[in-house]
Amino acid sequence: MHKTDGNGARIAQERIAREWTAREWKSFTITAALQGFVDGWGVWYDDALVSIERTGRFIAGTWTPEPGEDGPKPGGDGTWTRFVGRIGAVALRAAAPSTRPDRREVLLNFLESWAESPFADPSYRFRTGRLAAGGPFGVRDAQGAAVATYWPVKGERRLLEARTGDDAPGLPGELLYAEDAHRGWGTPEQLRRLVALVRERGPMPWDPAAVVELSDACGISRPAAALTLAGNPGANGYYVPFLAKDERAALGLKAAEAESARSELGRLRDTHRIALLADVLPEDPAELWEPGGLRRVAARTAEAWREQQGVRPRPPEETWQAALALETRMTATDLCHLFLDPARMPLPPGFYLRLWPCPPEYQDLRTVWDVMGFPDADEVVDAVFTGLPWAYADLPAGDPVRDGAPEVVRVMRKVLARKDSPAKVLYSGIIRGSGGSARWDWLTGGACDRMMGRIEAGDLPPGGYEPDPRASAPALVAEVADRLGLTEDAAALYLQLLTLAVPSDRNVRRWNGWAPARHRKAVGELIGRGLVVEDKRARAGRSVFLPGPWAHAAKPLPPMECWKAPLLGAVLSGGDGVQAQAQVTALPPLPGTLPELFAAAWQRLRNGDGPSAEAI
Repeated sequence: MHKTDGNGARIAQERIAREWTAREWKSFTITAALQGFVDGWGVWYDDALVSIERTGRFIAGTWTPEPGEDGPKPGGDGTWTRFVGRIGAVALRAAAPSTRPDRREVLLNFLESWAESPFADPSYRFRTGRLAAGGPFGVRDAQGAAVATYWPVKGERRLLEARTGDDAPGLPGELLYAEDAHRGWGTPEQLRRLVALVRERGPMPWDPAAVVELSDACGISRPAAALTLAGNPGANGYYVPFLAKDERAALGLKAAEAESARSELGRLRDTHRIALLADVLPEDPAELWEPGGLRRVAARTAEAWREQQGVRPRPPEETWQAALALETRMTATDLCHLFLDPARMPLPPGFYLRLWPCPPEYQDLRTVWDVMGFPDADEVVDAVFTGLPWAYADLPAGDPVRDGAPEVVRVMRKVLARKDSPAKVLYSGIIRGSGGSARWDWLTGGACDRMMGRIEAGDLPPGGYEPDPRASAPALVAEVADRLGLTEDAAALYLQLLTLAVPSDRNVRRWNGWAPARHRKAVGELIGRGLVVEDKRARAGRSVFLPGPWAHAAKPLPPMECWKAPLLGAVLSGGDGVQAQAQVTALPPLPGTLPELFAAAWQRLRNGDGPSAEAI
């Protein structure tokens, strides 16, 4: 038996590892550069772009297969044929400032090769389609060429056909389907010029105004519009993080914004992304570096988006940012759209109906309401039950998302009460089953009705917030101020500390419209009267608290004073109020309107049941 020493085996293993790592890294760079445009993770090795180039030369007649070969071998998984007539999507990404240098170089090399191939030559007419399995990889004759671009999958192969005359060339198998390829931006001259400009001047300048214009025109979020204009409108989940820090900085995005935008754009298929951006670049690529160049790209992109995806109402930026902070599986944009257009809210991107086999009557579900009661409906249910109290209590009067909340309630009640609902059997397990009855009781109960009634009645002044008792309960604020000898500001802040689950400094200033100095003055007044104590507590976001024991909480639940827990219906575990620490374990939707809760908190004080100074 042949033996090798341990050191020799180790050296051989390290060499293999280095070669494999290099090969895998090239594959990763190619697929990452083209992410969201092509399929086939794991098959785009370093020779994939060479194979695409060789396919072009086979079509042009400048490359002949070696003996024993019957055509060019597949490049990647064959989905690169989507770029025929639509290479503009790749060119936009290559010019974008957010594209990493190594990926940009891959894209520029690809565009250079494409410019020299028949794929950019207007004298060719292309068709794509499917062939039956069996037959050679490619055939070429006087009328052109036809190539199978991948191995058979389920008895079919992808086809690319190139005609140079009026008649079709021979085919390397039985034709199952074919359609003419789009012919858009991307002549050889345009491609060569764009590549030269990027290499000479660097990436195109970024214009935040163009992002806002695209966002407003299409009803998508600002981060989603930024990704789209950067040639990266969402992608698959192979790469974590989706964008690196410097890539996000180039587009002015935070990490959470970028991830939310990718999820928002998840309903786009790869073919949608390519078609959307195929013809948005200017006739002369140099316009990208001129003032207003990207805004004109945004206008063309908006037109293509409206034609392909339609338009949905756009939430205010502040509202979208607030929705981004909510703990729901639905994206911030989809949550807002649920409230802006309740009856027609489409299914979230990536929604997967967990029924197999899926009954035929459930295969054409289109809106979130169609899936109520199915196992996946908990995504929608969570969004509704998180979104309703948020819209009522944390958005200003006149906000379009807040104004849509009553209709969400009506639609949800109607859908779930329908006797002919296809999901009736499963629905009880989502809403009324174990742990769900409290949600159903809240949705159909008086507290929900009264909250929605306040929204519809317009009980707040425009721009006012329900958590600001000066706007929602002015008479009560006056009473508290008079009884305790406080200013109006201090009385309002005291009611907020007594009642609200998260009266953080940031929230209070937003709700009350206070500058920091005005807030500090009210805080100082309460400290001086001994009504609050100063302290530092984890995840509180404030420096003053009611006297008495404190309940900690794990995200997403908020920590709070134990005194207010019964008022809000919060469930506490552990803690004896003196030694052991309590923990917030559940916080149901608001048990009443905020004016009702402000009044209840004040009545407890008047009854002698105020916060205790013990166990601080």
